[in-house]
Amino acid sequence: MPSRATARSHEPPEVTESAAPPQPPAATGRPRGPLQRRHLSIIALAGLLLILAIAAHFFDGYLRRTLEARINQKLHGYHVALGHAHLSPFGLGLTLRDVVIRQDANPEPPVASIPRLKTSVEWGAVLTGHLVADALFVQPQVHVNLPQLETEAKDPAKIKERGWQQAFESIYPLKFNLMQVRDGDLVYIDKDPRWPFHVSHWNASASNIRNIQSRERTYPSAIHTEGVVFDTGRAALDGHADFLSVPYPGVHAFYKAQNIPLDRLRPLGERANLNLRGGSLSSRGEVEYGPRHREARIADVVVNRLRLDYTHTAATAPAEKARGKKVATAVKNPEPPMPVTIARLSLSDSDLGVIAPVKDGRFRFFVDGANLEVTNLSSGFRKGPAKATLTGRFLGSGSAHGSSTFRDDRNGPDFNLLLAIDRASLPKINDLLRAYGKFDVAAGTFSVYSEVRVRNGRIDGYVKPLFQDLKVYDPKQDQNKPVLKKIYEKVVGGLAHVLENHKNEQVATVADISGPLSAPNTSTWEIVVRLVSNAFVKAILPGFEREYKAAHGGK
Repeated sequence: MPSRATARSHEPPEVTESAAPPQPPAATGRPRGPLQRRHLSIIALAGLLLILAIAAHFFDGYLRRTLEARINQKLHGYHVALGHAHLSPFGLGLTLRDVVIRQDANPEPPVASIPRLKTSVEWGAVLTGHLVADALFVQPQVHVNLPQLETEAKDPAKIKERGWQQAFESIYPLKFNLMQVRDGDLVYIDKDPRWPFHVSHWNASASNIRNIQSRERTYPSAIHTEGVVFDTGRAALDGHADFLSVPYPGVHAFYKAQNIPLDRLRPLGERANLNLRGGSLSSRGEVEYGPRHREARIADVVVNRLRLDYTHTAATAPAEKARGKKVATAVKNPEPPMPVTIARLSLSDSDLGVIAPVKDGRFRFFVDGANLEVTNLSSGFRKGPAKATLTGRFLGSGSAHGSSTFRDDRNGPDFNLLLAIDRASLPKINDLLRAYGKFDVAAGTFSVYSEVRVRNGRIDGYVKPLFQDLKVYDPKQDQNKPVLKKIYEKVVGGLAHVLENHKNEQVATVADISGPLSAPNTSTWEIVVRLVSNAFVKAILPGFEREYKAAHGGK
């Protein structure tokens, strides 16, 4: 029989009040889970952002006014209006909107308007220990006209004294290391607003501006710019720059231009008595411009289908004289501020003319279907003589061939010129014949051969014209002319017959054009123009006016 102790061991223990397990305290509400705590954090953050946004709204106005005042304090002759300014507290970025720049003397139109300018810390540079900034100009529009340029030129303050750099740096406390332009627009209006100089869709970038120091003529900062020129052409420039060089930045870059319409250059051409119509230009080369070296090395310039007229009249004489003085100055100071070398310049399928004064009017000498090629052209002929060849049709008929060699002109113009015109239509020069000989021709052709040398203030050469199948009087053409006029033209025809070379059925004369130059400092171009106009007239029409007076009793 089991003992009492053993029997009790199988019975459940008695539960007393002191032995009962502790109970949790009564709950005061529902417990907060992780999701609930996250919602509260989001609400708090949103509230903080709202407060910051409200504060930023009021701060933006203060910032705009402050920056506008600081910028205008640095500028001289210009002023800037800011439409809006905003500072991002998270990325430390500053955004300016509706920036308008005006010249004080000519406030309309604005010189530039920038819809958006964004500056920020260049975080990639921070990792290398540099604290610099970048700037992005979005769709800037630069609009400059002739009065604004003239005001700028008259102002004694140099452009570096205008305060542009200081004004730009006052926007942001950090130095700018990357600058970009996106989809910009550049416009210049000269005298005629119908012919603006326009570059659209302009993009540009310059990097590594502040992070380096360079040796002389070393350009470590990459640059690129491109745009659409005059709506149909394209131009691009790639290279490197040294933005830290003194006293001004230097650049070395290669450029390429394609299909640039030349009509828009008409206002500039008019200043040099040039009339441009049609034509397109393509070119490529390299430019180096810096404190220690400046030079443009152009590989080629190609112009197609250009009509170019140079006007030489009494009214243009003062301008030509002024250019002569510039030539004289260049002789004393032969080193140009920007030496230029053009390896090859060519014009194809063009119309090149000279409008020159003749008796009682003007006459246009021209070569159409012209192909002109000039090689080894350089400022001051630093690379040796330049050579030129020309082919085409003289006055739209016959053929024209010319060649020339141009040499160092520091002692005055120095060149050779060979010219041959074969079987050009004689009726094409009836205006000249009427002006100088009081008659015209019904048929015939003429040829002209000339050889000229200009050197040491003297010209030596000749012009030899030949006439073929000359027919002065045509009863059908002249049936409405006065009787005395018909008789005179018969006399002229007879004189031509006397001069005729019966073997070759040609009328031949030779005009010597040797002698000292009246103005030794005249430019080479001016001398060529005068040769074309004056010598041509004197050679083609020798003695006609004298014979006319003799036939009419000296009257």
